[in-house]
Amino acid sequence: MKKYGILSIQRRIDQSQVTTFDNLYHLVGQNTGNLLFTNAVWNQIAGDKVRVGFTFDPGQLNETLDGLVIPAANWLSPHVDFTKLADLVEGLTIPVVLVGLGAQDQTFSGTIDIPAGTERFVRAVADRSASISVRGHYTKAILERLGIMDVVVTGCPSLYNDFRPFDAPDRVRVRLDKGLLHSTRFSASHVPFAQNKSVHREILRLAYANRIDLLLQSEREEMALLTATDSSSLFDEELRNLLLENYSAPDWASLETFVKSHCRLFFDVDLWSRALEQYDYAFGTRLHGTIMALNSGMPAFMIHHDSRTKELCDFAGIPSADAQTFRLNLNNIRRSIERADFGAYYTRRNINKLTYKKFLQSNRLPARDF
Repeated sequence: MKKYGILSIQRRIDQSQVTTFDNLYHLVGQNTGNLLFTNAVWNQIAGDKVRVGFTFDPGQLNETLDGLVIPAANWLSPHVDFTKLADLVEGLTIPVVLVGLGAQDQTFSGTIDIPAGTERFVRAVADRSASISVRGHYTKAILERLGIMDVVVTGCPSLYNDFRPFDAPDRVRVRLDKGLLHSTRFSASHVPFAQNKSVHREILRLAYANRIDLLLQSEREEMALLTATDSSSLFDEELRNLLLENYSAPDWASLETFVKSHCRLFFDVDLWSRALEQYDYAFGTRLHGTIMALNSGMPAFMIHHDSRTKELCDFAGIPSADAQTFRLNLNNIRRSIERADFGAYYTRRNINKLTYKKFLQSNRLPARDF
């Protein structure tokens, strides 16, 4: 029987076994959304599999594995340099398959300044596979400008993973207070986020003002408040003030109470999916927060805000609106959810799934029935 390696983070994290928040944050790649496409690929590929870390011995993999599969994210970005991974992949003689690669661009400029190391990495994979799977047509165009032509638009593998059995939602009536909102932010130390209006900041403020639950994926400080044993001395005064400005909260005590009462954080996709049973809908700017909801049978609507999010919404038929034109308020959230055509998403998903399965087949990867 053939044996494949999957280059990935751990599939789920036992929070009780991690000694520090920094280690916990690192284990999920600074974003719990990474757990979705990681678990999806593990579930979709059959046969004998082993997890490979991001630092490995190419010679050992050549001797012990029949191929390496790499679940990817928005790695075509000016902010991420994959030189080290390029060095390792160039030492492999086994097939290497890249799944779900995306481009990170504020607009569809077509001129992403991709680091030389990242370009080397993608070329090394292209030389070792039949084709590369990408999240959307814009990413495909970026690779073609680099001369990499064997590219298949499959979307993110998480699109084809059911996180629990469900009946697809039809048109619905929602209770606004029974929603799960999500926004996109990393550390609150980024001053412009706090001081400039954006849909991301306004979702945080709307959640706080209306005491609606908020899903955390990469918000470092809020995640630390929920997981650290002693959070009293985590932040200095400047960082606390930025957090207060993020949420337009009057004082630290009220904000801390909100985070501990209304923020939700998951390091296990099964627990995440089951927790959604208590909500009427999900709404926000997170791709994987939206996909988790839809693939758990829960109505969800997304606000796309860059090329990465728009290309995947367009490809997958995810109910969505443009951040530049959407007027964020509770009435518009309700209206968007109740008017969304969820059937179009599930119909499109079934069609796109066939393309994804053909991609796996063309790269000689054994696929489970999903």
